[in-house]
Amino acid sequence: MNLESLEIILIDFNKNNLDQFIKNDLNIQVDRIKSSHFYDNRSENDIEFQQIESFEEIFSPKGSGNLLLSELSLGHTFNDVMIVFSFDEEFGDLVINFPEEELFSGENSETKLKAQKLIEYILDTKNKYSIEKVRIGYEPAMDDDTCLVEINKETMDTNSIVAKLLG
Repeated sequence: MNLESLEIILIDFNKNNLDQFIKNDLNIQVDRIKSSHFYDNRSENDIEFQQIESFEEIFSPKGSGNLLLSELSLGHTFNDVMIVFSFDEEFGDLVINFPEEELFSGENSETKLKAQKLIEYILDTKNKYSIEKVRIGYEPAMDDDTCLVEINKETMDTNSIVAKLLG
């Protein structure tokens, strides 16, 4: 069975909002962390998620890191979620990745409900942090061929996004 990953990319996320987003919105439970890897430019050491006081500082002037969680709630609780952070001076991308069966499993109604909760979460996050663009698709979602839906300035309601996502 070919297991693909679904990817959600928050594009051009403002670094100033990162700590608030990670601490308040993602609400990452330390006991859910399977692995993490970040590079501290100041100390020139590899560090783990738990050691980071400020993500904005860790990614200054620029930087990247990743975090693998046993589960994470994005409106719905998904298992085996990988988050990759990649930041330049001011903005960066957050790539959230999880196995496709985490969304596409169970009854159609169940899948649709999970998708709706996920899209509502993404739209809330997009609005709260003024994210210009979000792409959702199969890995790599940056490619037009594997992107299922792009949420940008054009207003789209949850249902039409879910419909595109579920095809």
